[in-house]
Amino acid sequence: MLVAAATQAWAHSVAPEAVLAELRSDAAREELGIVEASRLDGAPRLLIVRVGARWHDLPAESRRRAAERWGRAWQHAVPQGVVSIVDATSGAAVVNFDALGRAQLSR
Repeated sequence: MLVAAATQAWAHSVAPEAVLAELRSDAAREELGIVEASRLDGAPRLLIVRVGARWHDLPAESRRRAAERWGRAWQHAVPQGVVSIVDATSGAAVVNFDALGRAQLSR
């Protein structure tokens, strides 16, 4: 039974590079307004997603759902992973996450 559980957990793990590749894809950039997605040197648990004008044009619920998807994916890929979603121009946070991973839009 433990082998089955371990195999199932492994099947659901995602590599950090896969999450980054998805966020950097042309489709994500165009659809969600992602300008850049990267890990911070010296803080490998941190994923920074910089968003542009397209992000701000999306309905609030679409932005909230996308942010929560990114947060879940990163936490599966990186133990205790943290996602920061910021405006590419100003650097200001556009999403805050509560302790349960729920996204709160700040702008």
